[in-house]
Parts: sequence; C-alpha cells; structure tokens
Amino acid sequence: MRRVSTPETPLHCSTALIAVVVAALAAQCSCSDRTPDAAASLDVCSGRLLDSHDVNGILRAPVTRMERGPADARTCVFRTATPAHIELAVRPSGGSMAVDRWIKGAMPLEAAPLNGVGDRAVWQRDLHEVVAERNDVLCDITVVGETSDFVNPSDDFLEARLGSLCAKVLGAKP
Repeated sequence: MRRVSTPETPLHCSTALIAVVVAALAAQCSCSDRTPDAAASLDVCSGRLLDSHDVNGILRAPVTRMERGPADARTCVFRTATPAHIELAVRPSGGSMAVDRWIKGAMPLEAAPLNGVGDRAVWQRDLHEVVAERNDVLCDITVVGETSDFVNPSDDFLEARLGSLCAKVLGAKP
C-alpha cells in the first residue's frame, strides 16, 4: 500500500514517519560485526553451525536426523528414534528483547542468568531451555523429553551443554 500526503494528512507527519523508519533501519545495521545477510545465513539445519555430533550425549538415544521445525524454518529439530528431541531456533533479530523478557520476569516461568554465552543468556530449568543473544541474534535451544531420556538430567549438566551449543552458534562466522 502506498501512502501519499493529502490535505487531511499534513506533510510533516509523513516526513516524521519516514524519519522514524530510516532511524530504525539504521539502528538495526549499526552493529559492525553483523550484517543482515550474515545473520540470515545462520541456518542451523544446514549442518554448518551444528550437526548431530554436537548434540549427541545430551539424550540417551542418538540423534538420527535433523529437520526444520514444522511451523518455523529457523528452527531445527534434532530427532532421535524416541519422542525425545532437541529444538534449536536461531533468529537474526529479537534476541535482546527475548532475553530481557526472561530477565525481567515477564515470562510465566522463572529463569536464571547464564554467564559466558553470547552477550546475555538465561537458563530455564523447567523447560530445559537456554535463551541467549549476541548483537540481537537469538539462540533458543530446548531439550524435550522425560528425565529418563537424558544422559544426565542435572541442571548443571544441561545448562552447560545447551549453553555451549548457543555459544558455538552465536560465535559462528557466516
């Protein structure tokens, strides 16, 4: 849809809107070590960032295949022969907001800060999930399964393993 200035819409309102959009786009591109093309190339299911060897050892059953999430092309599901699996989502933006929401308690479950992963990260023990960001790139990894599905169900082990996977993804160069 194309907007034009009409007598009912003063020209300064359209100019202000354009200025806000340009400022927002400039802010998104201000990170010197991340270009939009580079962030978009963080394709987890391509096997370039992580493969089944990286995630094996978290679940008892070995990962047998990688596939895109059914509703989201930026989510990769590491499947086993059992219902247990690992889901990894990588998005080129929105990471800062996602981590902020967890840190500020705006999510329905409690999360704890996780150091050494990206710019900021949190661990959510009930969901077995790490949510991390670096330069607004989001890494969200979750292990889905019963306690008996895990090689080691301790929070310390899962937090460290999932955190290291997000650290690897967020440190990857396209």
